[in-house]
Amino acid sequence: MNEPTYPVTKPNHSMAIVSLVLGILGLALILPVIGSIGAVIAGKIARREIAENPNHYGGENLAQAGITLGWISIAFSLLLLIAIIAAVLFFIPVATTTTY
Repeated sequence: MNEPTYPVTKPNHSMAIVSLVLGILGLALILPVIGSIGAVIAGKIARREIAENPNHYGGENLAQAGITLGWISIAFSLLLLIAIIAAVLFFIPVATTTTY
C-alpha cells in the first residue's frame, strides 16, 4: 500500500520568533525602545544563522518581519522624541522679566 509522504518542515529559529515578538511589542509601545532594538538585533542574528544552516532552520520571513517592525518602531520613537523636543522648545512659554 502506498503511504502518503509528507514534506519535512524545518523548525523556525527561536531568535526569529523572538525578533517578531519584540518587534510587535515595540510597535505597540509596550517596549518602545528596548523592544525595537532587540527586534533588530535578534532578527539579524537569526537571519545569519538561518543562512549558515539552511537545512536545519527556517523562519527567514519571521526574522525579516521582526527587523522591519523594529526599524518602524525606532522611526516612530525618534519622531515622538522630536515632537516632544519641539513642544518643549516652541510651545512652553518662557518667563519674561519686565522692568518699569
